[in-house]
Amino acid sequence: MEVFDFLVIAVIVGGMVKIISRWLYAQGGVSQRHINELEQRLQVLETQKIQELQKRLSVLEEIFVTEDITLQSKLRHALGSDSLTPPPAATRPPEHA
Repeated sequence: MEVFDFLVIAVIVGGMVKIISRWLYAQGGVSQRHINELEQRLQVLETQKIQELQKRLSVLEEIFVTEDITLQSKLRHALGSDSLTPPPAATRPPEHA
């Protein structure tokens, strides 16, 4: 009977371990459903950011392909890419004598 007693105790202990581990997992608060909800929220936020960046990029593209020469020179000067030419006269501060 010792072998039979050992097997019964092993089965009872194994069942108790499963019950306790499931209870601890449930108490952890992080379930697969919760993880899926967080991933969906993250994906929505990322797509919103991408759309905002695409909109900003299109505005910048419109600015740089404009035919307005004075606007282009002001932008080049502000960005420092055209540092050899002075800024337009309208944007220069008056000189004090």
